[in-house]
Amino acid sequence: MRAARQAVDAEFAARIRAILRASNGACVVPRITAELREDGEVVNDKRVARVMQASDRPVSACAGGIARPFRTPPR
Repeated sequence: MRAARQAVDAEFAARIRAILRASNGACVVPRITAELREDGEVVNDKRVARVMQASDRPVSACAGGIARPFRTPPR
């Protein structure tokens, strides 16, 4: 099961690298997610960030990585 997931993630990482090459590395996680969704891929920001980090592509919080915006606590 793990090997199958790694193979799928490797293919997914190749698609992400292609999107980054097309944009000269200027794309951030939300934009990459949108591009993949336009191609019919079912994916979310967290998976894109995880695959990018695993493939030695740095993802910063301000670039749409793992961090989420601050939410005010309920009253």
